[in-house]
This record gives sequence, C-alpha cells and structure tokens, in this order.
Amino acid sequence: MSEEAKILVVAETDGEQIASITYELLQGGRITQEKKGSGVVCCAIIGDRVAAVSDELSDYSDEVYVLDHSRLRDFQSDVYLSCLTAIIERIQPSIILMAQTINNLDVAPRLALAVDAPLITDVIEIGNDSTGSGLVCIKPVYGDKAMAGFRLDAQTAVVTLRPKSFSTATKSSRRGKITQVTLDVDQFVARTEHVDTVTGESVSLDRADAIVAGGRGIKDVDGLAHLEGLIQALKMFFSNVELGASRPLVDRGWVPPSRQVGLTGEKVAPDLYVAVAISGASQHLSGITGSKKIIAINQDETAAIFEQSDYAIVGEYEQVVPALAQKLKELS
Repeated sequence: MSEEAKILVVAETDGEQIASITYELLQGGRITQEKKGSGVVCCAIIGDRVAAVSDELSDYSDEVYVLDHSRLRDFQSDVYLSCLTAIIERIQPSIILMAQTINNLDVAPRLALAVDAPLITDVIEIGNDSTGSGLVCIKPVYGDKAMAGFRLDAQTAVVTLRPKSFSTATKSSRRGKITQVTLDVDQFVARTEHVDTVTGESVSLDRADAIVAGGRGIKDVDGLAHLEGLIQALKMFFSNVELGASRPLVDRGWVPPSRQVGLTGEKVAPDLYVAVAISGASQHLSGITGSKKIIAINQDETAAIFEQSDYAIVGEYEQVVPALAQKLKELS
C-alpha cells in the first residue's frame, strides 16, 4: 500500500510565537486533504527558539517538523530557503502551502524553482475540478475584478494563500507526531547580512476587527484627527480598531507604510472597513475585498469606492466623520 501524499504547511512565526496566519494555512491544509480525499497534513516551523511552541502545532497537524537554530533568529531569505528546501526534499510533499507575505513573495518563487514545481500565488479558495477528483486553486486576477482557476496537475506544487481568505483551523482529536529536524544550518551561505533592526510602530492591520482608512481627499495631516475620533468611538463596539490609509497619505509621510492598504500594502479583511476620502482606485480596492462590511464617505457621488461599498455617505468628511463618531457614542 503506497504512502499517503503529504500536504505541507509552512508555519509563520512572530518572534518566538506562532503567527495567526499559520492557523489559516492549517485550515487550507485540511480543506486540501478533504478535497483530495486523502493526504497527511504536515507543518514545518523554522526559526530560533521555536521548539517550545511546536506542541501547539501538533494539535492541528498529523506531523510537525521543527528546525530550531539560533542563526534563524532574523529572517535571511537565502538561509531560510535552503532550510525549507532541505525539509521538502526529506518529506516529499505533493503540495506546499505558504502565506502570501512580503517575505514569501521572495521565497516562494525561488522555492518553486528549487524543487521544480509550479507556483500559484494569492489563492483564496481550494476546490475540486469538473471531474470532482482533481484540485483547483482559485485566485483573483485583473486587480480582483475576475477570478481564475488553476488545476494542480503537477507532482508537487507551491501555493501561497491570501491572508484572511480561510478560517482558522480547529484542534484535531489527536496530536500529531513531532520530528526535530537536524541540519547544519551554518553551512548555508547568506548573500544578505542583518546589520540592524529599525524599530517603529507595530501595526497588525490583518488582525483588526475594524479599520478606518483615509485617502487622498484628506486635506492635511490635521484631518487625521477626525479619523482618530471615529476610531475611538468604534472601540466601544470592536475590540481592535486601527487606522489605515491609501498610498497618497503614505507618500506624503503622514502615515507609516505599515498602515497602507492595497495592492502594494496590506490586504485586509476586517468586520468593518470605513473608507474616508478614498476614491476607490483598483490598487486600493484589491486590498479590501475580504472586508465583511464597507462604509464609504466621499464628497464625490461618482467615486468608484461607492460601487464596492455596502453603505455610501456623500459629503465632506470634516462634517460626516465627527457626526458619525458622536452618534456612535450616543448609541453606546
């Protein structure tokens, strides 16, 4: 009897902790297993001092592979790629699931080349083909204006999943086997060198329950105070509310890049997204398609953002936003 094919989930870490996106990847692994009708869901975690959290992953995986080494404290794409490739060569998975992150935009294409596998990026759904037996990965194309399906026919494939596209996995009834991977990590050559860490504002837009985002129509940096007022009001209804922005505010230096939403920023999926003075360019809209509810506030009644919104308010944001914040305070 042949061994079941392995579905490898590559865990994301946040320091020495498991990043929340990992549980979405694990759910993607379970869905893949279900659609295939078979398979072993494995998880690989690579980093420094990550062995301590590997037990947690065993509650969600059939097998866990742990590579713990001090050299992996800071992300170096060349070293990380070499480690991941070595693990893949050992376990020979049929599908490799990774998060669509900044780091993986670098690693995933190179990994696909290293293991001679096709690459499908930014996948939001995994299903069956017309025969009911093959797998299809569905992803947005043309700035999220259309969907395309890619059938997995190759022996091995690398797939990146868009954050917030899959629910988080639930614990399995049994714990998976944990294997400590031994590699001579020091042998791997890094073409990049970690010199210093730039400290800055820590923002996790992907974890926000609600986001209030400003766009080009915000007239000056003082205009952001109106958005902050609405954020404070929304905190009476949502546990985690963050400030977001379209690219023009980042380019002006009013908002740090970590708060940019859109094609070249973060892709978000909060319960509520409030777009203030944002026209609705396709580059921005591609980053908010997963939002459950969108409220748009704009003085231009023909703004493209209204076509993607659940609720539209036409008016000057300087008047609408404070009034909305006040009404929320009254309702609380």
